Amino acid sequence: MNWLESEWFERLRLLVKITLAAALLYVGYTFYVRYRLATVKPPEAPVVDLHDDLYVHPRKSYVSDFESAKRRLTGTPLWVKEGYRWTYEPGGRLFAPLEKIVPVDVVRRGGSVYLAFEKNGKQARVAVGAPERVYVDEMFFIEDPRELYDHWTEEMWAKVENHEVEAGMSEFQIAFALGVGQLMRQSANAATRIVDYTACLPAGCAPVRVTYKRNVAQSVEPIRPPDE
Repeated sequence: MNWLESEWFERLRLLVKITLAAALLYVGYTFYVRYRLATVKPPEAPVVDLHDDLYVHPRKSYVSDFESAKRRLTGTPLWVKEGYRWTYEPGGRLFAPLEKIVPVDVVRRGGSVYLAFEKNGKQARVAVGAPERVYVDEMFFIEDPRELYDHWTEEMWAKVENHEVEAGMSEFQIAFALGVGQLMRQSANAATRIVDYTACLPAGCAPVRVTYKRNVAQSVEPIRPPDE
């Protein structure tokens, strides 16, 4: 019996044809999918407008320890970053926002490093860390904030200096007006944040709650005392 004419051979030939057809279909489908993926334009990411303040990058002091602090900071003007957060001696008084000091010396007392400066004609000092690690950049600007934020208008600077805040101001503008704030709540992506400003109360500021969206105040509401 000729095996080329057998039923087994016919089945084998049919199987080969089916396999080739399936392979051609697979190859064709694969090329079609790749073509579609190449021609379909992906959805564009939404454009988010960022406040100009977020493009400001304050210069670093490169001060890391007592020796570099003494070498670099004596006679260098500094401006307080967060008002009503840091205290200075004598008396444990609080620095106001953007308050300017000029260190006349850097000294070690015990396990702490202090910047010595003059305040109202008297000697004062503020602790900035330990001999092996100081935190100048966390506490102070080494550039005049008016030059750093020179895109603010004079009207805006006047509001900041008079501790006046309103919706539409940036988080930096409000922080420079009212000092350090306390984060109360924020969304999962931190785009929306609610911050209370109460540290300025001893300085005569009215405490407020500010709701921010992408670093811009959407609302400013007074915080009522608990007994009201």
